[in-house]
Amino acid sequence: MKKKWFVLVSVAMLVMTGCSSKPTLAKWVESDEIAAGEEEINALYDDSGLGFHVQFSADGEDVLVFSLIHDEYQQLAGRSQSEIDADFALELDALGLASNVSNFFEKCKEDTGITLRCVRVQCVNADGTVIYSQEYLDTEE
Repeated sequence: MKKKWFVLVSVAMLVMTGCSSKPTLAKWVESDEIAAGEEEINALYDDSGLGFHVQFSADGEDVLVFSLIHDEYQQLAGRSQSEIDADFALELDALGLASNVSNFFEKCKEDTGITLRCVRVQCVNADGTVIYSQEYLDTEE
């Protein structure tokens, strides 16, 4: 699973490197380069059978949002929010996200000139409902 996350981060970094001008964060996540990167990442995820796809977005001009959108509706009825949070935190840990998120801060600063406040990773149900969200701060500063 960590290898798949490493591939994901590598593709995302390749996409970020391809941005030659310094767009706003919102323009950057809407660019053709990001769309191409999302398609490539999602093709890898489809091949691996992980059951979700990714989408980058911006929340203002200093929060990069990385959404893991489940392909099938996750039945969560009867579960407490703390149980849901624990399960999805484990899912993100299994992907090795925490060890790779610093790359997003570095490349965003390099490619856009923007210092991110945080990278928000959210798990989204198939109906569009955010079921878990975790914010990662830049630990390199």
